[in-house]
Parts: sequence; structure tokens; C-alpha cells
Amino acid sequence: MTATEEFILDWLKKADHDLQVAQLLLASGEELYDSICFHTQQNAEKAIKALFTARNIEFPKTHNLLLLSNLLHDADISKFNEDLECLTKYAIESRYPGEYVEPGRNEAEESIRVAVEIYNLCRIKIGL
Repeated sequence: MTATEEFILDWLKKADHDLQVAQLLLASGEELYDSICFHTQQNAEKAIKALFTARNIEFPKTHNLLLLSNLLHDADISKFNEDLECLTKYAIESRYPGEYVEPGRNEAEESIRVAVEIYNLCRIKIGL
């Protein structure tokens, strides 16, 4: 296995961990919806960055999933642009207090559904 292949797998492992955390938090029954949504954003971000790495494309340090999608130029990923824009707000806005509308259970469930789809799509495109 090459160093690049290992790095791709490392990205996916971290993405998988974020997804598992989100799913465990939802299953806990606690109303930790902002944390669930944060971890789903992190999952999608890391999965997309794994795809960049697999394609040997440099990417900026950013949490903006829509920006990453636009830089990737992948029609299948771009189909999720509206969802990616929604997930992006969970990267920063949900982490700090202020004028922010807390997500509810429906938003948390939807963010998990979207994250799973993006994660699986990236894995398929990488060849895993």
C-alpha cells in the first residue's frame, strides 16, 4: 500500500468515526442534535477530502462543503450541493452560542441520512 492509499484510508477512517459518533448520539435519546449535525458535517468533509486525495487534487483547508464540491467538479457530488450547503452551517455556527437556531431531531436524522449517502458515494468513487 502506498502512502497516498494509506492517507485515503485514514481520511475515511476519521469520516467513519464521525458518522458512528453521530449515530450513537442519536441513538442515545439525548437531545444533542447540534453535536450530531456537527459530526455529520465532519463526516462529509473528510469523505470528500479522501476523494480529493484519491484523485491527487490539492484542496484548501476549509469546512465549506459547497466550495469543496465546486472545486472537485464531480457531477455526482454536485447533486448534493444543497445538502452540502446545509451541512456546512453545522461546522461552525452550531459549535458556538449566539444567534443560531438549534437543529432538532428531524434535522439531525436528515443530516445523518445525507452524510451516509455522501460517505458511501465517495467510497464507491475511490473504489472501496
